[in-house]
Amino acid sequence: MQHASPHCEHNQAGLTTNRKLVLDALLQADRAVSAYDVLQLLRAREVHWQPPTVYRALGFLVEAGMVHYIQSIQKYMVCHHQHCGHVTQLLICHQCGLVQEVPIAESLVAELEQQAATHQFELIPQFLELQGICKTCKDAKAS
Repeated sequence: MQHASPHCEHNQAGLTTNRKLVLDALLQADRAVSAYDVLQLLRAREVHWQPPTVYRALGFLVEAGMVHYIQSIQKYMVCHHQHCGHVTQLLICHQCGLVQEVPIAESLVAELEQQAATHQFELIPQFLELQGICKTCKDAKAS
């Protein structure tokens, strides 16, 4: 939660109580979680919201760059970078669901930006979702 408030100030937006609760639930989760998982985590803390309240908070946090929405698995995870104005890759294990955020080499980003520029196209900060198998699952499968 340490990077949350400065990040919101940087984006000239406020972290309301609801947004803080959702962000805290995401930080406490040990994996990427769905909106309904967040709702369950909050209910365990005696916070009884309807789904739209969670979706609004998640929408803000994604827009602010504090949380990633992982389209391919329809789950959310906290961005652990101070300011999420970067290009990164999310390595997603399709067996256990582990998601790791890994930076992309600056040289590759520069090459992608150059290719886009040749088509009069400007890239925005984003992440690539890459599916595979993590070491733990690979080792377990080999056993």
